Amino acid sequence: MTPAEQRFQQQVRAFLHALSPELDPVLVKLVEHTYPPEVVAIAFEVFSDGFTQVFPVRCFFMDENNCEFFVYEGGKATYPSPVDPDLLSIENVYPDTLEAELEADSPESDPWHIATEELCDWFLARWRAARGATFRLAATIAHHGSGTELNLMTGLVQPRGALYK
Repeated sequence: MTPAEQRFQQQVRAFLHALSPELDPVLVKLVEHTYPPEVVAIAFEVFSDGFTQVFPVRCFFMDENNCEFFVYEGGKATYPSPVDPDLLSIENVYPDTLEAELEADSPESDPWHIATEELCDWFLARWRAARGATFRLAATIAHHGSGTELNLMTGLVQPRGALYK
């Protein structure tokens, strides 16, 4: 990792750390909630357009066939969740100038990849702080479209969808 990438990583880490007090109670609600029996996992996904625009993580409630599950109330599909699946309603994780600085100092760098890796590590720590180890279902986080995912229960990277095979 180049010095510019290391600086970027440290700055991303600081911005994420500042969000911990907002995210922790959301994760506690997800961990403590009683889900319909059809829900076997929560899959968190990190979307590429997020860091400079919104909070880039969204959660999906998955059934045993690796399909998103909804509860139907009055003919309307709703999430089986005590919180908004977007988790946090914020303008950005960090300002876009942070990525511009990295790109100017190190044009070959991939700020999204660096930020996503840092976010996944931070998210795992927040999950654990929210008593995620007591969660009765499976839980993962992955980059949207990635072939691998981080198992939040074990802390290990596994092939995407390994929970359903």
